[in-house]
Amino acid sequence: MSNGTVPVQVVTCDPSRREPGTIYITTRPGGLPTRAAFAWILGIAQDGSISLNREYAGTSQDIRCQPDGTILFSQSAQGLINELDREGNILRQWHARGKFLDKIPPQGSTELPVNFIHHTVNYMPNGNFLVLDAEARSFDNWHSSTSDRNAPLQTADIVGDVITEVTRAGKVVNRYHILDMLDPYRATQSTLSGYWRKQGFPNGHDWCHCNAVTHDANDDTFLVSLRHQDCIVKFRRGSGDIVWILGNHSEWKKPWSDFLLTPDASVHWQFHQHDCSVPAPNRVMCFDNGNYRAGAYQLPLPDPENYSRLVEFEVDPAAMCVRQVWSWGGPPQDSTYACYQGGAMRLPKTGNTFGTMGGICFDKGVPTSNNDGSFGSARLIEVTPNGDVVFDMRIDDSAAAAPRAFSAFRATHFPA
Repeated sequence: MSNGTVPVQVVTCDPSRREPGTIYITTRPGGLPTRAAFAWILGIAQDGSISLNREYAGTSQDIRCQPDGTILFSQSAQGLINELDREGNILRQWHARGKFLDKIPPQGSTELPVNFIHHTVNYMPNGNFLVLDAEARSFDNWHSSTSDRNAPLQTADIVGDVITEVTRAGKVVNRYHILDMLDPYRATQSTLSGYWRKQGFPNGHDWCHCNAVTHDANDDTFLVSLRHQDCIVKFRRGSGDIVWILGNHSEWKKPWSDFLLTPDASVHWQFHQHDCSVPAPNRVMCFDNGNYRAGAYQLPLPDPENYSRLVEFEVDPAAMCVRQVWSWGGPPQDSTYACYQGGAMRLPKTGNTFGTMGGICFDKGVPTSNNDGSFGSARLIEVTPNGDVVFDMRIDDSAAAAPRAFSAFRATHFPA
């Protein structure tokens, strides 16, 4: 049974200046009035037409085009990775062992020895998967407040992500435990988040919330986006040793503070970012959601004044410095605030940047960071290096008689 159509509106499209090829996105109902267990993959052609509109049972999350033209599509709630052809047909599947302890996995699916496959799926040059697992550990004398530094401390269960490199046959190559890499006592505005309490850890605090990991083939390292730590961390494959930390400097202690990149005057820090990619050697791109724009115990920026950006940084690893080399979004250029989900990627031929403003949330018409208790929509944009918008599509059901909230996690691109 179909669950209706995706409410798509193309506001701007200049095919002559757009990147040749097809953009694929995942979109799903999310936020109010209900969350639904179905989702779509859309293919968007260079002229703005919809070349693929495929509905799936279960929720959706990440999407990645592979070099052979097939598509990886993850379903975190179901614990699945699907490999699709360009028409959206399922060719192969993999499942998280921990999600199928008491149920039968899809026929022919390959088991991966992880408890979760959450938020992202990526791949290595050798074909191995990069997936995010999770674990919980108990810590004494942990925070009970992120606004009052003198609030009583508590014993708490902290959820940390586990970056896992695994072969497609299901053999683990390496695991990297974020709780072993970073300071588990570092507080941010979202340290006490309850995301994981509905995902398998009833008492867990979502301390770091990884949402993306990518391999940097220039030096065989990994970059990981830690939304609730407001940072992107680069670390060495194999050893897990930190190379640098890109993010605001609040609440870091030694030895971790030694790895912080020093910003020049051009840098405006990202907060609660999604996605991380390497558009060129020593370059880092992400979608800066912008939540709070403050560290723990600092005064957050009010939601109605907030904004999201596409942003690119250049790192000098020898000097341990960083500068901001490009960004799009924020007043006066654009005031869109997407409090959750999203992505940013550099396109290879034109140098354009494609952005997924995945969760634009409003409460009675006012921008909000509360994606659970608000109405949501998504915006997909393509901008030139000088900031011209050559594509602008909205996924917004607010004009319907019975409107559904929508979000879009991330986009991927396949060349013409």
